Amino acid sequence: MWDGMAQNAMAAAVFGDLAAQPPGRRNLLLRWFTDPASRALFPPEDHEVLARAHVAGLRAAHAARPEDRRAAELLAELRFTEEEFAACWQRYEVALRRSGRKRVLRPVVGELQLECEVLAAGGQDQLLLVHAAAADSEVASRLELLRVVGAGA
Repeated sequence: MWDGMAQNAMAAAVFGDLAAQPPGRRNLLLRWFTDPASRALFPPEDHEVLARAHVAGLRAAHAARPEDRRAAELLAELRFTEEEFAACWQRYEVALRRSGRKRVLRPVVGELQLECEVLAAGGQDQLLLVHAAAADSEVASRLELLRVVGAGA
């Protein structure tokens, strides 16, 4: 559940290379709440909305599949160790995010405003996150520059 399985080179350049992380640290939810570098990719004013969306998604997944061991592990690890997670959990928000807009900060190219679509497969056992910018837009040009200079930018 929220364990990054694969990403293309562009996703690695935008969000960081998950393959460079140890297997136990490839979980997007865990990284959001425990890794400051993961949060630094997003504007601080977006953090609360993103945190609440992540927790609402975990709540929805946990309600749909209460026997899912991975969901229970994530919940146990975060609920009792991460104050922000616990506060979001207490809001009792349940939501499945299927689309939205994300702002990502990259030092060399600046802010990237991306459309995000979440595609579910296998009864939501696997999710495919697709991020895109409008063709011929300034953000598309920035993405092209980021593709050229790579993930270190």
